[in-house]
Amino acid sequence: MAVVFTAFALVVPVAYAAVNHTEEPAATQVLTWTAGDDYMKYASAPTTAVAGKATIVFESSAATGNTTGLTHTLTFDVSNPDYNNDVSLNILASPFDSEGGRHTTEVTLTPGIYHYFCAMPGHQMMSGELIVTAAPGDDTTAPDTSATVSGTKDASGNYVGSASVTLTASDAESGVAGIEYALDGASYTNYTAPVAINSVGRHTLTYRATDKAGNTSPAKSVDFTVVAPEPPKDTTPPDTSATVSGTKDSAGNYVSSATVTVTASDTESGVAGIEYALDGASYSAYTAPVAINSVGRHTLTYRATDKAGNTSPAKSVDFTVVAAPPEDTTPPDTSATVSGTKDSAGNYVSSATVTVTASDTESGVAGIEYALDGASYSAYTAPVAINSVGRHTLTYRATDKAGNTSPAKSVDFTVVAAPPEDRTPPQVSASVSGTKNDSGDYVGSATVTVTASDTGSGVAGIEYSLDGGPYLQYSAPVVIDRAGNHTLLYRATDKAGNTATPQSLSLTIVDSKPPTDCPERDDRSTVFLGSINTGVPNRVTTNGCTVNELIEDHRAWNNHGAFVSHVGEIVTTLRKEGVLDQREAALIKKAAGQSDVGMPHHGTAGR
Repeated sequence: MAVVFTAFALVVPVAYAAVNHTEEPAATQVLTWTAGDDYMKYASAPTTAVAGKATIVFESSAATGNTTGLTHTLTFDVSNPDYNNDVSLNILASPFDSEGGRHTTEVTLTPGIYHYFCAMPGHQMMSGELIVTAAPGDDTTAPDTSATVSGTKDASGNYVGSASVTLTASDAESGVAGIEYALDGASYTNYTAPVAINSVGRHTLTYRATDKAGNTSPAKSVDFTVVAPEPPKDTTPPDTSATVSGTKDSAGNYVSSATVTVTASDTESGVAGIEYALDGASYSAYTAPVAINSVGRHTLTYRATDKAGNTSPAKSVDFTVVAAPPEDTTPPDTSATVSGTKDSAGNYVSSATVTVTASDTESGVAGIEYALDGASYSAYTAPVAINSVGRHTLTYRATDKAGNTSPAKSVDFTVVAAPPEDRTPPQVSASVSGTKNDSGDYVGSATVTVTASDTGSGVAGIEYSLDGGPYLQYSAPVVIDRAGNHTLLYRATDKAGNTATPQSLSLTIVDSKPPTDCPERDDRSTVFLGSINTGVPNRVTTNGCTVNELIEDHRAWNNHGAFVSHVGEIVTTLRKEGVLDQREAALIKKAAGQSDVGMPHHGTAGR
């Protein structure tokens, strides 16, 4: 039956409805559900009931443990076909509703299982099942049963290949509890789906049903016969293939003889026989692989017939048999090379690797062997690495496919231990030469010679930096001919990557007059462009002039663009000569663009 409810004063979602008290007499069977603060399960719930009228009580109040005011529902599921769906129940209860959270209603229950749950969002874990059984003595009638047999029939009414038996049962009172069947006198089995019978022969399937009140129907049976299907007619010839085996030469010809193996398969009626024909002759029965020894070009044609009389299309395989070459009596040629890192004495440091090669133009190389320091021969498959320190002899030989073995050869070498790791930087020193005056200053120019030594891995290179400039590779004595005070830094790096701490020397060059090829003298310590100080050292360039002297920011320029272009050319040249590094060149170019040199009213600030 369907139960209809009306909403009470509390505002609730449309999906829920509250139950009003009814004035009808209460049923003798009362089923009570309670809910509290837990939204994962009901506080209490019945598990069984008897079919018939029942009073449903649902209470969610402080008395049942609902102290927080949660709203719950008691909802019967009417959408799942696995459960009874004849009672539409949806009670919404809260301690604060007009009924104080306690609601009742009358329903009629039928045998089976009801699924109930709380429909409030987030409360879905509150659910359970109510099992309803028939009232004692109410249902005394067994279910009605029937059976149908389906499948493909032949003209005699037999089922070809298989038959399927479908059983049905109905019970208008307590309902069907289950169906059982027994095939060909076997024990009864629960029926859950149509029964497929594939075995050929006469069959009897007996069946019965029991309702929920325990009444079992009289056994009935259905008889039928399953016959084997006729096999389909075979119209497909066999599949065939052939392979040629034997010893081949480099051109792919078979030396002395070739053997042809023919195979055939047929998945329907089966292969009756195989035939072959060699070089256009008549077909012969194939019973074993065919050996062809005659020298020349050959064609072997083959076919197969199945037991249904189908013959495959003829296929063929072509091949050439050549005479065996003269006997090979020459052993392979062999050689060996030793590789690795050598010291100055020609010894191999830490390890040596020996690579052995062999060649044979006749039968070909079958294998290479080697023996180290008098040990037994071993098969050579890859270069041999020798790590043990000392003098070694590796003996080697090769054998060709005709069995000829080359005379043994050997290679001698020595492996020495690696020297200790070099962690000490080189020793570096510098000397200055030139003409000095009474004050110890160098007149006109001075030449600085830098030397370095390293007893470990050896010197890799020397570098120097003049007057704060970038380090340059030292390849020859450095000549300094610019008047003024100079500082030269120098350092060296060994082959192990150790770099010595930079050392420095200072000297002064004196001259009565400045270089004639430099613009106006400019001894400012850093490079200026107008009033902008770049912070780049005002170094002496390769032509003896300072960077500031070449830039000429004090000169009367016709316009700012000409000055910026001039600075760009100077910076490009000094980068190529190693006077400026990339960062310093960028700073000078940027300052040129920002300066007011070449603009109206430009002064010479900073001079």
